[in-house]
Amino acid sequence: MNAALHDYRLIWRAAAAQREPGGVRAVYAIAGAVAACGLIVAVLGDLDVPQALRFIVAVAFMALAFVWTFLFVPGSIRMNSPINAWLLPRQRRRLLQMTAAYWLVATLGIAYGLGNWHALPLVAFATLGMALLMAGNKYVPYLMMLGGNGPWLVQTVLPPAWGQAMTGSAALWTLDVLLLPAAVWGLRWLYPAGGDAYLGRRDDQLKRVNHFAFRTPGKQATAEGMVGQGNLSFYRVALRCDRRRADPAAMLMHALGPTAHWTAWIGAVAVLLLIGGGASIAQGGARGAAMQAFVGQIAIVGPGLLALIILFSTAQYGQQLRRTRGEQALLRLTPLAGDAALLNRRLATRLLRQALSLWVLLTVGVMSASLWFNTSPDALLRQLALCCVAGQAAMMGLLSDYASERGGWHAALALRAGAYVFVQALVAMGFSRLTGTTAWPWLIAISLAVCTVQLRFDWKRMLAAPPAFPAGRMA
Repeated sequence: MNAALHDYRLIWRAAAAQREPGGVRAVYAIAGAVAACGLIVAVLGDLDVPQALRFIVAVAFMALAFVWTFLFVPGSIRMNSPINAWLLPRQRRRLLQMTAAYWLVATLGIAYGLGNWHALPLVAFATLGMALLMAGNKYVPYLMMLGGNGPWLVQTVLPPAWGQAMTGSAALWTLDVLLLPAAVWGLRWLYPAGGDAYLGRRDDQLKRVNHFAFRTPGKQATAEGMVGQGNLSFYRVALRCDRRRADPAAMLMHALGPTAHWTAWIGAVAVLLLIGGGASIAQGGARGAAMQAFVGQIAIVGPGLLALIILFSTAQYGQQLRRTRGEQALLRLTPLAGDAALLNRRLATRLLRQALSLWVLLTVGVMSASLWFNTSPDALLRQLALCCVAGQAAMMGLLSDYASERGGWHAALALRAGAYVFVQALVAMGFSRLTGTTAWPWLIAISLAVCTVQLRFDWKRMLAAPPAFPAGRMA
């Protein structure tokens, strides 16, 4: 037993070592943000104590699933190489044991926290599908898309009698029976024993794994897929317009690349609206008590998780500032950069204007998606409060001294943002107790006030700092 635990610990460390330190910190930060949002909803929401505890359990296991899927799976895939199979004969068996145990624990924890065991097969297939997606399986995205849209497709395409049969209790029991063979196949695909077929697919698989990995600062993110190419088309139009205007402030933002431009979020907003529309159809057409109960749970949890999009809406600015130092240095040599004394003011103005506009736009998108869930007014108020808190936390990493290495987001700033959110939630809960009202309006007002004060201080600090381009030169 001690030898097995020792092997598990070494494998975990080796898998995490495959990722960059910044990527590891980002995964843990996102998982912590998921847990923090769930804790706020559980504490301030209209839930009794057992419901709140179960909801916290669900969110905690969702955070665990996120860490495992985005941190361990890509690293373990790289470790399961033919040469390691000869040098470490126990490794594949340990990888299978660890992944099977994670899948079982995460599935049971999330299903228990949701309070609906009918969701067990769907949660199990979702966690398995995400692991296969991060492992570079080219067919799983289509299966997940089909499965995610299956309920409303069945209700709208098939005859009513067939739709009721395929979304009722019998269909869920059928999925329960299929869980074990699906898990066995998934584990064998994740960690095959070897052979010519595995060697033939490995190079292509690793390319897809690297696509999801956090890239090194020297590598640029590239737009891939239909949504990414569509965003890039909008970016080209914006770039041509800004080049004709020769506006130094606009060209400063273009030096960061298309990933940090406002056009990169057009596809995300469109996807938000599509998610809301699909959820509305699924909720309106769901037949069968089991399916209606599951859709009701998704209507509670889903909109809250959408606020995480706002929380990380400013992360790309700091990342692109570190990745595009060469482009920034070249821009400084051209007249398009403008006066160096005004560089920080122009950059801060553009960053602030774009980030605030994106905050508002994403909030409107999230609220629109929430409306399509047929949520109550109190639930909409809760969603707006989460969007405001997420935006306030996102703005903390926006304006900074980018000429130094600690510009933008770092571990200490992430901890401070989490502490701010926690204190704001406690203050809002105190005001709600004193006034006898719900805490959500207080949380909205407090987060916006804190954001205003914080941005004012950050604005002054950025204007007093050395010119931001090239970023990180004053280590």
